[in-house]
Amino acid sequence: MCVLDSVAAVDLLIVIAHVDPPPLEPSSPIPSPGHAAPPRQLPRQTARQQFLPRPAAADRRLELRVLGEPALLIDGEPLNVRRGAAVQVLVLLATHPDGADTRQLTDAIWPGLPRRSLSGRLYTTLSELRGSIRAACGLNLIDHADDRYRLNPSHLDVDLWRLYAAAQHAATAVTDTTSARQAVIDTYTGDLAAGRTWPWLDPIRETIRRHIIDAYVALAATASGPRHALDLLQGAIRIDPYNAELHTRTMNALTALGEHDAAAQLHEGYIRRLIEAGLDPVDDARAGDAGLNGAAVTS
Repeated sequence: MCVLDSVAAVDLLIVIAHVDPPPLEPSSPIPSPGHAAPPRQLPRQTARQQFLPRPAAADRRLELRVLGEPALLIDGEPLNVRRGAAVQVLVLLATHPDGADTRQLTDAIWPGLPRRSLSGRLYTTLSELRGSIRAACGLNLIDHADDRYRLNPSHLDVDLWRLYAAAQHAATAVTDTTSARQAVIDTYTGDLAAGRTWPWLDPIRETIRRHIIDAYVALAATASGPRHALDLLQGAIRIDPYNAELHTRTMNALTALGEHDAAAQLHEGYIRRLIEAGLDPVDDARAGDAGLNGAAVTS
């Protein structure tokens, strides 16, 4: 065995592993006592697959997506995370690369409940999550030390971490700033945990949107022409359709292009959106009127 190549070794194992007799066909003669039945032959490919080594844990490709629909992918295939609280744990830890302690996790996931009753619930959730991940890929993705839980960055790629890195690079870049800002926009693939209404999400979502909007506005300020600048500002509005400053900038851009009717329609649509959302449009209407009159907007 030590000197055989892998193919020969597998073939040898196939030969010696299956010695149970095959089921008898109706027309087959019954073996007489004392005569061993011939060994059952399995399909070569099926039998060979039983002995092929699984990928080593170090070779597994793991990715956590939290921008858009949350998903944990192992070699490109999603892992079914059964508990809703476990999904929250993954997203929350992704937003805290340095980790979170028991109190932070329980207060976020089960707000308003007595904390003394939640430690066991958190332990059960984390134990099941860590166990299912370990069974699927052989890796421990959630480290626990000094009462802090942290995603292991050496085993995992997180889309939000790529966005944070791109935003940091764009904020400090002194050359090729256009590409750096565009990278921030390209990395953003959706709202944090899209569709979820967890109470702790909104402040973090707003911080993430601010990174994207800053990149759009900075690119618009250095755009090659007014039409390109307008396209960028409209892209920013799609990220935050309730942002008064963005609407004012966009109305200014439309007015500069002579598209006064489009500017007025944008203003009216914005006011209508605020009313439908139950927000007070008075102050925002004043900002919009300033935009229609061509007033300058400060950042």
